[in-house]
Amino acid sequence: MLKPLLALLISATPAAIAVAQPATTPSAPQNWTLANGSQGCMVHASGRQGTVLSISAMPGEEALLFIVQNHALAELSDGQQYPIEVEFDDKGEWQIAALAQQNLDRDGPGLIFAVRPGRPDGANFIKEFSSASGMSIGHEGQAIDSVSLTGGTQAMTQLATCMSEKWAGAAGSSEQGMGGPEEPIEGAEGEEAVPI
Repeated sequence: MLKPLLALLISATPAAIAVAQPATTPSAPQNWTLANGSQGCMVHASGRQGTVLSISAMPGEEALLFIVQNHALAELSDGQQYPIEVEFDDKGEWQIAALAQQNLDRDGPGLIFAVRPGRPDGANFIKEFSSASGMSIGHEGQAIDSVSLTGGTQAMTQLATCMSEKWAGAAGSSEQGMGGPEEPIEGAEGEEAVPI
């Protein structure tokens, strides 16, 4: 997964942006943070109406998990699939089947979907994500929230860097309890949150 993600970031990023950008200020309401846990890596951003967007990656997995959390999603049935609409700027909606999860963490219930950067549709999704300034999320024609993606390219670069470190350590640590696909990324405990 790391190679397709890095290739997409390089191809989707203008040369001026590819040079390290300054981090968004920690006090900004739409900032990105990196959670570096023992089993994987995750980046987070917040929306204006309480939505938290997280993107999770784990060694050995071919997909990135996108997690959209908002307390307004409490009426969704746990474990059920729901159609959502995701749009980057005004590039057209992506129709996505997402799985509802009620008990994720303090950010509220959420909708989870997988994006495989190695597939053409996943590559296009990541390219749009990386070049967009915002992401709108809807369900059944109703807006859930919009999340600023300012710094999204840098967030994906940080995610890829974190994963390369995990993979480098995974080769020698598999017998020492390094997380795999069957072990989810743990909650806030044990994670190091770093503003990007």
